Order: sequence, then structure tokens, then C-alpha cells
Amino acid sequence: MAQIAAQQGEPGRKQHRATTPGVTIPRLTFAEQLVLWSARRLAAEGHDAAATECEASDRRRSVRERVAGELGVALRPTGGPDAGPAAAGALARTLTTFDCAGVRSLRLNPLCSRFVSNDERLFLSFLAACQEGDCAHASALLSWFLPPAAMRLAATDGAAFAAALGGAGYRLPQRLLLTADAGSPRAQPADASHTIH
Repeated sequence: MAQIAAQQGEPGRKQHRATTPGVTIPRLTFAEQLVLWSARRLAAEGHDAAATECEASDRRRSVRERVAGELGVALRPTGGPDAGPAAAGALARTLTTFDCAGVRSLRLNPLCSRFVSNDERLFLSFLAACQEGDCAHASALLSWFLPPAAMRLAATDGAAFAAALGGAGYRLPQRLLLTADAGSPRAQPADASHTIH
């Protein structure tokens, strides 16, 4: 009897797993994986326990140097020797804007997670919009997290990072399209024009 009940419960469990939404890291392009690994590593830099502020500062610097080195290897063919540090700096400033000025922090999964969070998908789409020069779409995506003044900061640094990737031949595909009436928390009327520079 218990075995029959367990077998009847199986289809429900399998159906639950099959319908669970989720994009995994292996399904992303190399450029998207490069962005996520870099962003996740930078976001995790402050989570280590440190005895002193000096030690914490040294750890943050070490993480940033590592990300700069990894990005430098990927961007070097066209970006030159300073491409890695410049790209890492732009990415770090973009993430800092999301963390400090946003309604809530950007939720990035841990480095070991093979799943892509909704916030990570939004961030990748924001960078893709920057590469495409689609200011309206970038603005719509940013409006979910940031007030207008912070949107300008994030757009400036995000565009610099996206340009560094694009200059090295890494194009981010646009996987998240928002319509004019998508209903962001700070949605404005469709005819209201605002541009991010």
C-alpha cells in the first residue's frame, strides 16, 4: 500500500521538477558566463569574515585584481593591457550602484550555483541593451531597481563595461524583452520620454 502511494506521488514530484523554471550556466554563451562569473566573484568579495578592516580591504583588493586579470585575458586581443582593470572597475562600479542606491540589492547567486537568478538575467539583458544602444530598454530594466539619478550612474558604467566586451568581440544576446506596459515599480506613461546618458 505504501509502495502504491509512493508511486502515485512520483509523477507529481517529476512534474514539479520538470516545470521548475530556470536557466543554467551551461546554456549561456561564453560572454554571458564571463559576465556572471566576474559579477558573482565581485559581489562575494565582502562576505568573507576578516579580523580587521585592513584585512578586509586586502581581500577586496585581491578579488578585484583577480577579476581584472581574468577579464584582461579575455579582452587582451583587442583591448590592450589595461582592458582588464578598466572593465573590472566599470563592472565593480555598476554593481556598487545597484547595491548602494537601489531599492534592494541585485541578487546574484553564489559562484558554485549553476542556476541563473532572475536578477542575473535582468543584469545580462541590461548589458545587452547597452551594447545595442537601446537606451529605452536599458532604462526600463534599470527602473526595477534604481531611482533616476542612480540609473544614470549604472547606465554610464554598465555601458563602459558592455563596450569593453563588445570591443573584444563578445556580444551579449538579448534574452529579456520588456514591453512599454511591463509595469515596473516606477513605471511612467508610455509617452514620457527619458534618456539615460
